Amino acid sequence: IKLSDWELFWEIYPRKVAKFDAQKAWEQTKGSRPEIEQIIAAVERMSRKHNDTTFVPYPATWLRRGQFFDED
Repeated sequence: IKLSDWELFWEIYPRKVAKFDAQKAWEQTKGSRPEIEQIIAAVERMSRKHNDTTFVPYPATWLRRGQFFDED
């Protein structure tokens, strides 16, 4: 079974909270977010930076802020 881009994002994102809001943000950012490979790389960079998920933004916030474009 191949996962959709949304399912893949949700599977790898380190803070699993507010799933419905995150899915809504995923749809809202459809035209402005990069390809899933770039999003995965950005999530991995962010995950390495934050050992404690307390400091990881909610997924909807991360998406709406366009934090997939953050440099570090």
